[in-house]
Amino acid sequence: MLKVREFPWAEFPHKVGLHNSCSAVRHLRETSNSEIAGTPYSKPRALLEGVKGIEFVTPARPDECCGFGGTFSVTEEAVSVRMGQDKVRDHVGAGAEYIVSGDMSCLMHQQGCAERMKLDTRFIHIAQILNGARA
Repeated sequence: MLKVREFPWAEFPHKVGLHNSCSAVRHLRETSNSEIAGTPYSKPRALLEGVKGIEFVTPARPDECCGFGGTFSVTEEAVSVRMGQDKVRDHVGAGAEYIVSGDMSCLMHQQGCAERMKLDTRFIHIAQILNGARA
């Protein structure tokens, strides 16, 4: 486990919605999920809390799937698109300027949904923020 908690070079003065992929929640256990009782935790959020200026917004359904489950997005295209749109709307409704995730496939899927919906939401990988990206 990394014990890094400070990122003095990183500053991200934006409102972000943190998207945790299904694999991050259910398989890697990077964050707790709402279906299981216990003390809530989020390893990605703990890292991002070390970034100056970042402000978190919480969507109504923070651990809901975005619909990009590999072949699911191909075999169930319409359902996948609707799930992605719902996820983006949930983040935007919470006030997110950026949607942040450690899963590039989720980010690309949601970005495609946002672009087709003509939303001005931006997307960025957690590593970019931790490495000092400003926007």
